Amino acid sequence: MDLATLSEKIATGCIGDTLSRLVPATPIWEREWDVCCVLDGCRLDLMREAAAAGHETLPSPDAVGSLWSVGSQSAEWMDRTFAPEHREEMARTAYVTGNPFSSQSCEHILVTSDDVLPLTADDFGVFHEAWRDGWVDDDISTIPPAPLTDAAIAIWRHRRELGIDRIVVHYMQPHAPFRSQPEWFFGSADIEHWGQFTDGDDDDDVDLEALDPADREALEALADAEDDADETDSMNDPWLRLRDGDLSYEAVWAAYRDNLEWVLDDLTRLLTNCDGRVAMTSDHGNAIGEFGVWSHPPGTPVPALRRVPWAIREGRDRGTCDPALPTGLRQHGADGTERTEDHGGDIESRLEALGYR
Repeated sequence: MDLATLSEKIATGCIGDTLSRLVPATPIWEREWDVCCVLDGCRLDLMREAAAAGHETLPSPDAVGSLWSVGSQSAEWMDRTFAPEHREEMARTAYVTGNPFSSQSCEHILVTSDDVLPLTADDFGVFHEAWRDGWVDDDISTIPPAPLTDAAIAIWRHRRELGIDRIVVHYMQPHAPFRSQPEWFFGSADIEHWGQFTDGDDDDDVDLEALDPADREALEALADAEDDADETDSMNDPWLRLRDGDLSYEAVWAAYRDNLEWVLDDLTRLLTNCDGRVAMTSDHGNAIGEFGVWSHPPGTPVPALRRVPWAIREGRDRGTCDPALPTGLRQHGADGTERTEDHGGDIESRLEALGYR
C-alpha cells in the first residue's frame, strides 16, 4: 500500500472521523449575517481566486476569510448545522435549499445522527425545497442558481409578514456537474434518493443454482445494472476522474471555476435586491489529493474540505427585479403548527407542495 492510499484510509476512516469530531468547528449561527449564501462544494482558494480576478460579487481577496466547517459533505453539514441545539435560531430563519439531501434520512452516512434529517417545515420559520420544482435535466442535471435567488429575494422582502429575521440560501454550485463540460456527466440525477448507495453486501446469500433459469437470468441482469450504475456514479464525479487520470487538473479546475462564476453572477442580483449583511460561505470544499483524499467524503478532517470561505458584502435593495413568493411556501407557526400564507393567492399547503412523490 503506497503512502497516498494509506493517508486516504486514515483520513476517511474511523481515525479521521474521530479527529473530525474533535476539531473545533464554527456553525454559521456564530457569525453575524442577515442572508447566508451557502455555495455547495466551494474551496477557499477557488473563491479567493475569483476575488483576485475582480468578480463584482466578491470583496477583495484579503477580505475573503474562512471558517472551519462543521462537515466535509452536505448531509453531514446539514446534520450539524440544523442540530437541536440551534432550534431557537432556526425558528426565526428561512431555509431555501437546492440540495436534495434535505429530504433524505441518510442512515447510510454513518457520521450523521438520527435526529435531524430529513428536514421538515417544523425545523424553520420558513422552509422551501427549491429543488423539487427547480431541478432541470437539460445538458446537465442540476438546479441552476436563479430559482433560489428568486425565492430568496421574495422571502426576504416579506420577512416581517413571515416572521423571520434571517435566511439561508443553499445553492448547488460550484458543485458538479459543470455547465461548461456537459459531456463529462451522464444520466439524470436521482434526486429522490440523493446520495444513497449500497455497499454491495447482502445479509442473505442467494444460491443461484437453486433458482430456475428465468429467475437466475433476471437476478444476473439486475446485478449487471447495479454495476453499471456504480460505474456511472464514479464517472460523474470529476474529482475521482482527475485522480484516475481521465481528466486533467487544468480542465477540471477551469470548469469548477466557471461553475462558481455561474452562481456568483446570480448573487449579483441578490445583492442588489436584498437589504442587509450578506455572507457567502460553503458547506465543504473538494479535495484534490491532499492527504490522499479526493472529492468530499463525510467525516474527513482535511483542511481542503473543512476550511471554507467566509466573505461578507452589504446588500441594498434597488428593486431591479420582483420575483413572486414561491408556491407551497411552508412555515412553522409559533403555536407549533404548520401553516401557509396566501401572499397573492399563490401559496399552497405543505402536502400539496410535496405531492408525496
